[in-house]
Amino acid sequence: MITGGTSGIGFAIAERFLQEGAKRIILVGRSHERLVKAASKLEAPTSVNTFAAVESRGDSIIREVATKAPETDQQLQNKDTETKSQGTLIESSSKVSLLVGDVSEAGTWLRELEKAMVSSPAQSRMMVSNTPEQQPVDILVNAAGISISNILAKIEPDDISRVLRTNLEGAMLASRALVRASIRSRMKNRGTSSIPETPVPSKCIINISSLLAIKGGTGAVPYAASKAGILGLTRSLAVEAAHSVRGVAVRSNAIVPGYIQTPMIADFSDGETSRLKDSVPLRRFGTPHEVADAAVFLAQNEYANNCVLNLDGGLSAI
Repeated sequence: MITGGTSGIGFAIAERFLQEGAKRIILVGRSHERLVKAASKLEAPTSVNTFAAVESRGDSIIREVATKAPETDQQLQNKDTETKSQGTLIESSSKVSLLVGDVSEAGTWLRELEKAMVSSPAQSRMMVSNTPEQQPVDILVNAAGISISNILAKIEPDDISRVLRTNLEGAMLASRALVRASIRSRMKNRGTSSIPETPVPSKCIINISSLLAIKGGTGAVPYAASKAGILGLTRSLAVEAAHSVRGVAVRSNAIVPGYIQTPMIADFSDGETSRLKDSVPLRRFGTPHEVADAAVFLAQNEYANNCVLNLDGGLSAI
């Protein structure tokens, strides 16, 4: 399950996980229209590189991303062309499911969120619940995020709340749903007499934080605070899950991206882009594809717990 999976980093991770053989992806987003468009790209035969076109020129890498990263999504007032109630789970294909819901309001549809962690729409209709085809969520990627650029003295209180609810509370409630679903599934299977021959794979939570969580900046105080909270969530859950979830390991990890190439960055002036790139030791911005690489590592490595990966080109060392 990937929140904020319709664009940028979230979409790149969804695409990469499908390439790596994920049985099913659940994209979570507030816009039904954008979810459908993202699913159509993932299901297209040429979807391997639909989210980016890469061209190497000397030492530079140019990557044009089709959509903005979740962290820079400012289209908060977009309306769906087709209304769907919060928590509606739709099976787009055998590989891709869509969960319509605004994570900033996840408290109002927690039951639907938790149910979606257990099985797909088609599987929930099956009479036999223990079939091999049942595919509960094993990996949660909290990539949904918004940023409203303004200095703290001028930003509206409602905008502060919106950023904190989306970036931090949304990730916390999605993680809560995965933990609760894991406990419930464990209790349901506790009475079975069969003992698995191989250890049960862990559940993995991957939180997308930001360099602003550890490095000061201007015009993004609520965003920085929310992303710093994501790191606290990651650490605390890594410890707490070991005591609260018996029989199933729940790993909690985080990725801390720096400047990631998006159309918003492409809109910067040449002088500003040059200045920002010069501030990065690698002299370039990162790409959603590179963040997806890190997500694959965290998902596959069974000893990665409370692992925080900086992907900032070395900027955090300055």
